[in-house]
Amino acid sequence: MKTVLSHLGTGRHAKLAILGLATTVACTLGGGMAAAAVDSTDIVVDAKQRTISAIQADTVIRGVPPLDRNPLTRQWLYDGTAEFTVTGDKAEEFTGTIKIGYLLGYPATFGGRIRVGYTSPSLDLDIDSSGLGLGLSISLVPTVTSEIEAGFGPGVRQVEVASGKITGTAGHIQIVNFLGTVTGIIGTATVQPYVTVVSDSGDIVTTLGRVWEI
Repeated sequence: MKTVLSHLGTGRHAKLAILGLATTVACTLGGGMAAAAVDSTDIVVDAKQRTISAIQADTVIRGVPPLDRNPLTRQWLYDGTAEFTVTGDKAEEFTGTIKIGYLLGYPATFGGRIRVGYTSPSLDLDIDSSGLGLGLSISLVPTVTSEIEAGFGPGVRQVEVASGKITGTAGHIQIVNFLGTVTGIIGTATVQPYVTVVSDSGDIVTTLGRVWEI
């Protein structure tokens, strides 16, 4: 079993079932990304000598004024693409999980706890190589915010925003206008997005994007 963690940067079929925490999420599985600007990538080679890649591309995070007008609230919009590829012998038999999230850094907190939230649909998408059999369900009910024990700071917390099962040699998820919110932070927050691919045999590769100030 191998694990790779990086601070940097198609196939026969791919499948994904995902809870997407974004205001708008476009999911495309199978096929490559056309003219995408790769921001970060890393690889791990598993016991079967398959090369598994986790990739981030076209990432943009924009700080926006908080809707609650609270001076302790930070909000941002996140656009980007998370991709996985698998090459090597029997790459089409690959099964695993893809995870998308971000590391949240803060200089200090008010009360030692922070609240992380979002408003999003839930998505369930399954595409095979023929492009047929597409199933998509969306619920516009906002997800309840969660409270995280953070201490008084400074500190960093990991927040996973989406995960789903994957199979095959490639796939990607495009996220548009993900609205992230954190309340209880004093000072400037930092957001660092990540993509993790975990094979069912336990091999893990994570790619970390650049740090954005909010």
